Amino acid sequence: MTSIVQGRRAVGRWAGVRLSTYDRAGLVDVVTSALERREKLMVSYLNPFYARATAADARLAAVVDSYDVVQPDGWGVVYGARAAGIPVPERAAIEDVERPLFEWMAAHGHSLYLFGSQPGIAVEAAATLVRSFPGLVIAGTHHGWLDVEAGHPGTFDDEDAARVAADVERSGADLVMVGLPTPLQQDWAARYGPGLRAPVVMTAGAYFDKLAEKLDWYPRWMETARLGWAYRVWREPRRLLPRYTVGMAAFAVLVAREIVVARTGRRKHGHGR
Repeated sequence: MTSIVQGRRAVGRWAGVRLSTYDRAGLVDVVTSALERREKLMVSYLNPFYARATAADARLAAVVDSYDVVQPDGWGVVYGARAAGIPVPERAAIEDVERPLFEWMAAHGHSLYLFGSQPGIAVEAAATLVRSFPGLVIAGTHHGWLDVEAGHPGTFDDEDAARVAADVERSGADLVMVGLPTPLQQDWAARYGPGLRAPVVMTAGAYFDKLAEKLDWYPRWMETARLGWAYRVWREPRRLLPRYTVGMAAFAVLVAREIVVARTGRRKHGHGR
């Protein structure tokens, strides 16, 4: 763990991993400090879908737990963590910190590599970023359909995964964003990220797909009302409706379980009497 993260600001374990509790400004500061000082920093996020995955898969939880920063992403995780006694100040997803982060990178000459999504999407996402942040250097892009093209979705061939890592290394990128399905993105970043010259490696989920359309993907009023999830369901009902119905019911069970675990732990240690 790097000195930059100051003990990771982790104050509790939730869904099998230690959560970080940076606010948006703090998260930007941690990332830009790592870039400036060229200290290794691995960043990931925990949204309701990922939380269910880590809670159910001890191997994945251990992989995610190896990151320097694991930031709550999604108001469900923010509220669920707060209910379990973890003082998360606010949601700090990539969309919440993109402007100050990319503006800083553009001003200081730091470069970005985008790895993920179907062919063409990372290129379009990079174009959006260059238009939105003049001076931002895109070191390279690579699509994330290595598994699909190989005929076995969900699993990368070792040689394909290593080939992308070699391309990232040749690019000289400072920040590498990995936008793949879970657990592919967490596994690839954890396996290859520590060996890259790039000081910062960050998982990105479906972020490139949003960037490929425009920077401010969510309507502002829906973002303010914390209804970004509803907009996503409206855009992709077939894929996301099950996640936000059956999936959220399962997430509610997870939240309830974490609350019980937290309260039991406090009683065991003599707190909360």
